[in-house]
Amino acid sequence: MDDAVIITEFEKLARRLGIVIRYNIDGPSGLCTVKGERLMFIDRTLNRNVKIDLYVREFKTLDLEGIFVVPIIRRLLGLENDTSEW
Repeated sequence: MDDAVIITEFEKLARRLGIVIRYNIDGPSGLCTVKGERLMFIDRTLNRNVKIDLYVREFKTLDLEGIFVVPIIRRLLGLENDTSEW
């Protein structure tokens, strides 16, 4: 599956979880909470593979029980061994 589609699916999941994504330039990247709001900062200059790795690392820390997660994202997060892309 195309990396851009995977990133889009992570962005959709973030919205469902109430996480605001903010793209910055040359800043730190990661998930944090500021004044009760969950934010994920992502450096725009990172390549797509690194962005996906960042999403995987940060989203693995979240409780996704009861949340719809598309199969490709579930697989990347290690939530199942599904081999289909959708």
